Amino acid sequence: MGGPIFVIIFGMIFFGIGGGLTYKQYIFKQKSVQVQGNVTGHVMGSCDDDGCSYNSVVSFTTQDGISTSYTSTFSSSPPAYDVGDTVIVFYSPENPKKAVIKGEGIVLRTIFMTIGGVIIIFGFYIFSSNLKNSYLSEE
Repeated sequence: MGGPIFVIIFGMIFFGIGGGLTYKQYIFKQKSVQVQGNVTGHVMGSCDDDGCSYNSVVSFTTQDGISTSYTSTFSSSPPAYDVGDTVIVFYSPENPKKAVIKGEGIVLRTIFMTIGGVIIIFGFYIFSSNLKNSYLSEE
């Protein structure tokens, strides 16, 4: 019986990470200001045998009229946006350098929640099969 419980807990951890990241970004967006920004370039992230990943650099103007830029914390190969693309940026009014591009990180959060959900369902399936087998073996 311990195996299925471990699988369910493992799935809950994965799902919890995805849910926690989603909640954190939701709270940030509720407290932030939304503006349009322009992708002005890319910064090279990590490189391996398959190539390099890139972080987008976005320039935007705050509500106070201050021009600033933000380098995305998410990297991709090829770059997620082309130079010149217009994107929606959410930034903290207290610290405009603390920002996020709309939709950024959704793939990561979705993967964690999906894998976690599948593992949880699989764990409950194993649990119910074990419970059914133990009930049948008592008869």
